Amino acid sequence: MPNYNNAARTNLDSNSVSISQYELGRGAFRICYSGSYIGGNRNQQEAACKKFKSQYWQIENEFYETDFEVADVAIRYASEWNRWCEQGEEILMSRGAVHNLNGEKYLVEPIIRNFVKFTSNNGFIASVDDEGWAAKAMEAFSHYTYHRSGGQLIVCDLQGRYRYDRYNSNRCRFELTDPAICSRARRYGPTDMGEKGIDSFFHHHVCNEYCHADGHRWQRPRYTNAWFNRSCATTMMSSAVSHQLCLSNTTTWRSYGAIMEEDSDESDY
Repeated sequence: MPNYNNAARTNLDSNSVSISQYELGRGAFRICYSGSYIGGNRNQQEAACKKFKSQYWQIENEFYETDFEVADVAIRYASEWNRWCEQGEEILMSRGAVHNLNGEKYLVEPIIRNFVKFTSNNGFIASVDDEGWAAKAMEAFSHYTYHRSGGQLIVCDLQGRYRYDRYNSNRCRFELTDPAICSRARRYGPTDMGEKGIDSFFHHHVCNEYCHADGHRWQRPRYTNAWFNRSCATTMMSSAVSHQLCLSNTTTWRSYGAIMEEDSDESDY
């Protein structure tokens, strides 16, 4: 069985990329282009190259201040999960690299095809009817991160694919990218929906057979509320509104208004 104790899915030692003008996806705030790695172990392999639209430079700056910290925290919890989960339920989390090309900044990651959104950062959880057992497993992973952090955060916005290899069961695994973290301190950038993001997830989360599967009883909030209008799109908010994401603040969002949000129906990477 492969060793997934390090759950990072990286670009290895490829240190350059060629970016085409072919769009893999376009959201409200970012565009994803097709690319290919140059050199190293991923030479000529496909890459997803994401950049912010020029008018959103402020959110871009906030995003890149914390993006790799978000990825590293998510990878750490995924590595813990991999030590005890059943074979085939392991998680690999993409850790991209920033490339500056022609004065523009791109987040470059190994491409993921057959893209699925399992959870978002505003309380959305994919239906088991649509995504089967994989949706329940990823929902449980978010719950696990809350328990392991002592109730301080959840890793959410889980998106990617379940890679099934019928010829080699050792290669079956989840491959995820672009996670978000909702934390009580709201320290993880514009996709961190703070305490209200945590509350909203648990308001909709029903424990399933993957929860508590490590033999421990996982903690969860006793009383919760749905603070957001759920959407499978990734929600972004400026640091200027952090105070509104504390549970002591009564603000709710039934329509998104000024919330910055990525479209989701275009995603296939």
